[in-house]
Amino acid sequence: METFLSYIKNENSFSRSDFLCALQRERKQATESTARFYLQKLLDNGEIARVGRNAYCVVNEQAQKYNYRYSDSSNVLAQRIQEQYPLIEFRIFELVQLNEFVNHQIAHNIIFLSIESDLGNFVFDSIRDDYTGHILIRPTVDFFHQYWSDNMIVIEKLITESPKGDREIWHTGLEKLLVDLVSDKLLLSCVGRGEYEGIFTQAFRDFIVDESQLFRYARRRNATKKVMAYIDKSLLRTV
Repeated sequence: METFLSYIKNENSFSRSDFLCALQRERKQATESTARFYLQKLLDNGEIARVGRNAYCVVNEQAQKYNYRYSDSSNVLAQRIQEQYPLIEFRIFELVQLNEFVNHQIAHNIIFLSIESDLGNFVFDSIRDDYTGHILIRPTVDFFHQYWSDNMIVIEKLITESPKGDREIWHTGLEKLLVDLVSDKLLLSCVGRGEYEGIFTQAFRDFIVDESQLFRYARRRNATKKVMAYIDKSLLRTV
C-alpha cells in the first residue's frame, strides 16, 4: 500500500473517486467495491483520515491526528461514570488541553464534564460527596470564577450532535474543542481573545481537522461565523 499511498500523499485532500483512480494505477482491475474496502481498511488503521464530506488525507508528519493524554483525575472520573451509568453519553475536556496551543500557559486545570440531556443532576448527586468543594453544576460565569479551584469539576449540558472522540467516545477532539472555545461562556471567560487566532491556526496547520464535522457542530451551536472569523482560509482542505 505504500506505493499506492505515494500517489495521493501530497494531495491536500482526495475523494473516493480520486482514491479509486489512484488504486487503479496499482491494480488495473480494481472496482468501486474494492476501493471502498481498502479505504475503510486505511481509515481503521489510521493511515488516512477524514477531513470533510467525501474528503480524506494521508496521515504523516505534516498531517497528524490530534491526540491528548488525559490526566489520571479525568480517567478515574470517566471510568466511574461508565461503571455507574453505562448508557449515559458524556464528554470530558480539560482546560490544560489548550496549553499545546496558547502562548500564556494555563497553570491550573479545570475538568469540564458535559452530560447528555438533564442527567447531569444524577451524576452530580452520585459523585459530589467525593468532590466536596471541587464540583459545580451548570454555574454562571460569575459563580464559576468566585468558587474556582484547581482540578475542579464543572458539569455542563452536552450539546446534541457533539463530536465523539476517536480513541474513547468521551474524549474531546479538535472539532469540539474549537467550536466550544468560541461558544461556551465559561471557556470564553478563561482564554484571552488574543490567543484565539493562534489556537485555530496551529490546530489546522499541525493536525487533521474533520471540517464537515467541525462546521456541522458549529451550526448546531449557532457559531459558524465565530469559527470562521478565526480560521486562516488557506489552511482549509475542502474549500
